[in-house]
Amino acid sequence: MAETVEARALKIAAKVMQAAGLCRYDTVEKCRRGYVDDTTCDQCIREWLLSKAKKELAKEGKKK
Repeated sequence: MAETVEARALKIAAKVMQAAGLCRYDTVEKCRRGYVDDTTCDQCIREWLLSKAKKELAKEGKKK
């Protein structure tokens, strides 16, 4: 299955953020996941970015 440009961009952004040590939490201790590694962080960041984008789009939709 071919990826959309947006899906690929999301993957790249999550990998860059994870490699840079960026996280939605201040410390690893605040993370709700029991086991933290590169794969779980990458997926978590991806989900976080998607939820933020959905909220922003919904907010913009209400303004119009």
